Amino acid sequence: DEAADAVLLDVYAMFTAVQLIANLLSGCEFRTFYGGKERKGAEWAALNFRPNRNQNGAEFKHELVSRLLLSGEVLCVKLRDGQYIIADGFNVETRTLYDSVFSQVSKDSFTFDNTWYSGDVVYLKSAANAKQAWLRSVMQVYNKLLSSSSERFQNADGERGILTVSAMAQGAQDFEQKFDKLMNDYFKKYFKSRNAVLPLFDGYSYEVKNASRTGQYTNDLSAVKTLADEAIGRAGQLFGIPPSYIRGEAAEILEAQTAALTNCVKPLAVQIGAELTAKLFTLDEICGGNYVQVDTGGIVHRDLIGSAQAVTQLAGAGFSGDELRKAIGQPETGEKWAQERFMNRGFGEINSVIAEGGEENGRTN
Repeated sequence: DEAADAVLLDVYAMFTAVQLIANLLSGCEFRTFYGGKERKGAEWAALNFRPNRNQNGAEFKHELVSRLLLSGEVLCVKLRDGQYIIADGFNVETRTLYDSVFSQVSKDSFTFDNTWYSGDVVYLKSAANAKQAWLRSVMQVYNKLLSSSSERFQNADGERGILTVSAMAQGAQDFEQKFDKLMNDYFKKYFKSRNAVLPLFDGYSYEVKNASRTGQYTNDLSAVKTLADEAIGRAGQLFGIPPSYIRGEAAEILEAQTAALTNCVKPLAVQIGAELTAKLFTLDEICGGNYVQVDTGGIVHRDLIGSAQAVTQLAGAGFSGDELRKAIGQPETGEKWAQERFMNRGFGEINSVIAEGGEENGRTN
């Protein structure tokens, strides 16, 4: 019925939105900073390329985000050998004044004997109660519908007809034998075959009653499209993504992408970065400039030629060559000249411009 279709489409919309968000964040770099300066060390390599023996960085990030959005929470533990493992299941004992305790942590078919404390794990929770309530209600109804959906589809799409048997045929001595063979043999093979011919005895006729369903299918498709649009609208509202972006519509894609980044992706990136920072560094180290940043700058595709004017302006505002190359998706050179910074006053070296001073009171232009 229509209610069941609506729930199934809600599930479709939900997984489509989660897949989209996880895809976007799985391409973001986890940047590590020490003393305020970026350093690509062991933690950076583990988070971005090989978090554990069975996943690469993109798969790890995708699972991290997907579990957070679908389950409302996700637990990641760091083993003694440096592997980051995202748990499939776990028990948590929440404590108000002390570290919460995580036990029965499992991954695939393996359950760890270890007990972890909240200060030693990466534990993310979704704060959107309305979203989680919607997800739970959708999945509860969805599970109930799974067993009946296949039967509904078959009944709706199956063939129906009327078998007419004349009085003379019914009076024949071998009627019961012929009728049994027709129903249990001929008709059975006929309905199972994509293309078939149905043999009939004298006095038997069969009329298909639902052969022409084109109009009904058209109406069904129209109704499904309406329900799908409504489901995508609900998912978009809850996840903070424009529905047009979920549907992949090309019109106004840049505006929709900007809205998705602002309302959904960047808040998640900040949450993940803050949790990693809090668990990888001490308070003193954080105050000293150690932190993890989830860089969402590479999500939007930047055309090299189209970015030329903006790059020129940024180059005159003190950005180094390698910083600009990274911003437009090009590899850093690592060369000494690419680390120099310039200020816009005839594109002189910053220190020289500062030493010379501006036209008025040392200002540059």
